[in-house]
Amino acid sequence: MSKEVSGHVALAQALADQQVTTVFGVLGEGNIHVLAELGENHDVRYVKAAREDGALLMAGGYAAVTGRVGVASVTHGPGLTNTITALTHLSRARIPIVVFAGDTDTRLPFGRQHIDQAALVAPTGAGIQQLRSADAIADDVARAFGRARAERRPIVLNAPVDVQRGTTTYTPSQVQVASPQAVAPDVAALDLAVGAIAAARRPIIVAGHGAVLADARKSILTLAGRIGAPVATTLRAKDFFRGESFDLGICGTLSHGAAVDTITAADCLIAFGASLNPDTTANGSLLEGKRIVHIDLEPAQLGRHTDVSVAVQADANRAASTLVEWFDELDLPRNGGLCTDDLRTRLADFDPHNEYPPYETELVDSRELTLVLDEVFPRERTYVCDSGLFMLPGYAWLHVSEPTAFVETVDFGSIGLGLATAIGAAMGRPDRPTLLTVGDGGLTMELQELLTAARYGLDVVVVVFNDGAYGAEIAVTDRIGKGHDLALLGDVNFAAIAEGMGVKAIRIERSDQLSAIPEAIRCHHRPLLIDVRTDARTPVPR
Repeated sequence: MSKEVSGHVALAQALADQQVTTVFGVLGEGNIHVLAELGENHDVRYVKAAREDGALLMAGGYAAVTGRVGVASVTHGPGLTNTITALTHLSRARIPIVVFAGDTDTRLPFGRQHIDQAALVAPTGAGIQQLRSADAIADDVARAFGRARAERRPIVLNAPVDVQRGTTTYTPSQVQVASPQAVAPDVAALDLAVGAIAAARRPIIVAGHGAVLADARKSILTLAGRIGAPVATTLRAKDFFRGESFDLGICGTLSHGAAVDTITAADCLIAFGASLNPDTTANGSLLEGKRIVHIDLEPAQLGRHTDVSVAVQADANRAASTLVEWFDELDLPRNGGLCTDDLRTRLADFDPHNEYPPYETELVDSRELTLVLDEVFPRERTYVCDSGLFMLPGYAWLHVSEPTAFVETVDFGSIGLGLATAIGAAMGRPDRPTLLTVGDGGLTMELQELLTAARYGLDVVVVVFNDGAYGAEIAVTDRIGKGHDLALLGDVNFAAIAEGMGVKAIRIERSDQLSAIPEAIRCHHRPLLIDVRTDARTPVPR
């Protein structure tokens, strides 16, 4: 492109140069020209979200399951203010997306939709990449995508309309932003780590999202076998070691009985790419009496949530492989005492039904519903979970084939982020069905995106844990003995609402109707909503 073109055309070309194939968005004056250009001349799929926050969450779900940078677009002013909760969640979840946001004319600072968009974005934890001029478009777009990959967070590409209306002679960008690299461990730090591990008699290994990003499964399992350590994961690395004889599952507040016993008995915990936050450590209780060897690519994460014995800045795969090499070279013995035949048997015989007491209810036990879904939904699936008390059994018992097939939405503690995330995930991985579990309170906040799922005929199954209340708040009102009606929402028929929005739906009101779910899933229309009346006071695993 050597002739003089408008900023709109240059922006579309710069996005296409970044291999963008899908943009989720809501139209407005600040982005419509670029989106039209992308569709007409670059064959980029534009997905029409119902709301701007939905567009960002869709881009986040797409990025989470594909490993690519997701792309969303909104207009200026209210278009961007509508995204703040989603933007904060994605920043804390460290999901890389680029948000092409129109901005008002820099020459008209008092326009109706004007707001300081950079100042608005700053508290969310997202980055801002200002579009400086028409001539800088290619470089600024390249920097936005490079930063999203390198910083693992959303970057808002702030594009004033007067810059978009300018003219330029387009030249592809030569900007290269360095991506995270597989840093090898420092020799001195590694020596301390080897000493701590070799002195242990009952080590365990915990892998987090950083280990998943580093593709470190094989090397960590080799190390675990070499030192005789059971393995566990954080929630973000869910099912990373599923199928292994000494896989303890999730470490922390979601650990089952055998895992808690084993982790408690350990004298050394080796963490790869895991922040060791309070959820993973059960508020530190699972770390008591242990040496902690903490390995992470990012130095800011080392010892962030707890004191550690040894901190090693390194890529998880490189660190695990090097540890194996050192143990072999030094001919150190396999001292681990936790990988016993008894533990192997306990893990093989694990049955979630033994983890909770019976609960009498005329409605559906949410724990039983979770286990039914795990059994009947196709094994190759994407599982997205909204936030609420119902999520805990799902986190623990609903399994996936690999960690990137699981997407949780609780990083900012907000409900109502799941449906749009599931839509983006379904767009990113159309080769497998997407299961969304969501509460009635959360779904009420995002019902509009059912229209998006219906518009594109997505292979999404939405299961509503419909307890007629904000479940977590019911627990609070029970505890304080006040305001019992504050958290009640009443019996909303989401199946009827979904049908009215063009989504096939069924309604389950009693446990003896759960048998209808397998057939509905096997023969489901795209999309499908299953509205299940659950009991707000069903005990959940903690």
